[in-house]
Parts: sequence; C-alpha cells; structure tokens
Amino acid sequence: MANPISTRTLALANIRRKPYRSASLIILIALTCAVLFGSLILLSSLKGGIHGIQSRIGADLMLVPEGYESKMENVLLTGEPNYFYMDKSIEDAVKEIEGVGQVTGQFYLTSLSEACCDFPIQLIGFDPETDFIIKNWSKSRFKQTDELLFAGSNVNLEKDGVRFFGGTHKVTSKLAKSGSGMDNAIYTDLSTLQKIFEDSKTKGFGFVSDGDTRTKVSVIFIKIKDGYGADGISLRIKNAVHGVQVIQSGKFVSNIMEKLSSILFFLYALCFLVILIAILTLSVVFSLSLNERLKEFAILRVLGADHAKLRRIVLAESTFLGISGSVSGVLAVILLVLPFNVVISEKIALPFAMSSPVQIVLFAVAVAAVSVLSCLAASILNILRISKFEPYGDVK
Repeated sequence: MANPISTRTLALANIRRKPYRSASLIILIALTCAVLFGSLILLSSLKGGIHGIQSRIGADLMLVPEGYESKMENVLLTGEPNYFYMDKSIEDAVKEIEGVGQVTGQFYLTSLSEACCDFPIQLIGFDPETDFIIKNWSKSRFKQTDELLFAGSNVNLEKDGVRFFGGTHKVTSKLAKSGSGMDNAIYTDLSTLQKIFEDSKTKGFGFVSDGDTRTKVSVIFIKIKDGYGADGISLRIKNAVHGVQVIQSGKFVSNIMEKLSSILFFLYALCFLVILIAILTLSVVFSLSLNERLKEFAILRVLGADHAKLRRIVLAESTFLGISGSVSGVLAVILLVLPFNVVISEKIALPFAMSSPVQIVLFAVAVAAVSVLSCLAASILNILRISKFEPYGDVK
C-alpha cells in the first residue's frame, strides 16, 4: 500500500515545482540573512576593538610632542607608521610631579618592507625596567633575556624571527590580538631598538630625528596615583613641561566611541530596514503564490485535508525556504568576510577585533532563527485566508 503523502513531501514538491520563484525567495532571504549576520559581526568586532584598545593603553595619560596628537592616534588606531620625538629629560621631569605614579616611555621607528611584512610597520622601543604596558600583552610566558622582542598579532614571522635592515632578531613572544593598530607593530627593549637604529644608519637610512634612544623619546605613558584626577594632573604637566601635548586615555576612548556611534546607528537602522523589506516582499510573493494555488488547495480539501493540514503545508514551505536562505547567507558571509577581516579593519580605520568563534556561531543561529521567523511572519496572512477557504467557494 502506498505511503500517505506527508506535509513535508507536499511542501518540498511545491518548492521544486516553481524553481525560479523558489530560487528568488531563497536569494532574497540569503541577502537579508547576510546583511544581518555581517552587521552583527561588524558591531561585535568594533566593540571588541574598543575594549581591546582600552585594555592595551594601560595608562591614564599619554604625552606626545605638541602638535602630534593625530599621529599618535593613527599609531594606536590603524598602526600607521609614524615617528616623532621629544627630549628624554621630560620623562624625569614628569616623575617629579605630584600625583604622578608610574611613568614609562616609548621610542618609535618605522621600518621599510622587510622579510616579516609586506608593508612598513611601526617599531616601538620600551624600557623593561619601567614598562607596565607591553609585557602584560604577551600571549605566553617568557623568560627575561638580553634581547626582548614582541610581535603584534598581525605580524608574520619566519622561524620565530624577524629581519630588519640586514639584522635578524628572535621574537620573544607574540602579543594577544587587540583589534587596533597596535597589532601591526613590533615592540623591543631599547637596547635592541638601538641596534636596529644603528643597522639602519649603516645601510644609509635616516630618520627625522638626529637623536637616538638614549636621548629621545616618542611618547610617555603615565599612571596617576589614587585620589588624583586626570584633569588636575594634565594641568600640572602643562605648567611644568613645555612643548608637549597631554592626551587623556578616557577622553581618547570617548572620542572613538563618538565616531562609532553614527556607524552603530546606521547598522541598527539597516538591520531593521532589511528585515522590514524582507517581510513585506515575502508577504506579497506568498500572497500572489496563494492565488495561483487555489485549485491545488481545493483538491486537497476534497481529498480530506482539513484547514490545519493546509496551514501546516504553508508553514512548512516557509520554514524550508527560510532555512535554505539563512544557511546560504551565513555561508556567504563566512566565505567573504572572515578571510578578509584584517583588510576590513584597515579600511574602516577603527579598532576592529574579529568576533570569537563562539560569538560567530551564536550570531549565525540567531540570524537563522530571525530569518525563519520572518518567513513565517510573512505567511501569516496566507494562513488566515486558508482558514476560511472552502473547495466550493473562493477565499473570502
């Protein structure tokens, strides 16, 4: 005896019977899903980048030469190589200011394209004795050696080493990803950076400053003692030291958030608009499709199918279309966006830490659920019409 025709069989048969219409609906749902999925990943990655840069700065104040605030921001946000210098004696002067806790300086150099990279990168020298920033970023434990060299997460290594101006240096550890421009930099102790500096001079490369790591510093990071405010300490520094610009880390991050706010608003609005358009479009298509299928439903009613059976057929079709479209949209984003996340972060010029695999899976499940629910919502009108359908009449 032949097996009874199931709701699933009828739904799939109807989808196959109209391949062009079904393909168009799946593409529409896939595009909707791709926009939602991509937007969620972008939102999460931007927020992760902000969190990463907050944890990486690790200081309350940053001092740079006057007029170089924008260049310092480019180093932190995009990793754009820059070099600017001020006298190292400023570091000692700042330590004497009331309310100042820890103080450490960094020295910036810019490499040419070398074996480690396809582009110039920022070389940053730090003092291991006073540093309270760089060594905390290491992904693994390391031993203190004569030469300390930490590579940002985006820096490619060759046999655990990098090559600059003819000299090869072993990488002590790779740094955890922050999603900011600091992932494109290499950090060394000052004596190692001095070697690189000397190697560059012997190769005929010069820098803006005629000084070196012994007499110059690019940026000074400051931690404030408990009980003191950033505004007050900034004013004291400006009165005590001339020719420097004070950057407050809190205000720096706030400015980034202001830049992001318009992007976040646009993404939220885009997600809402895409869902709305998808539901309206699917509703129209499903309604037109229903008008074409009145004879089919009349035959099913004559054969004994009740209204509940017809409703289940429509819901099954919507579910199958939603699942097919959402899977296609998620796969498209994974194949097109994830492999190029570094390029995307460079183009938007904002902190960008790619979402974790767990977050991506959760986003994919949530987007698939929203896509299927959107299809079901679009078919509600048809379900209501089917509830009134009789084989001897018309849909009222």
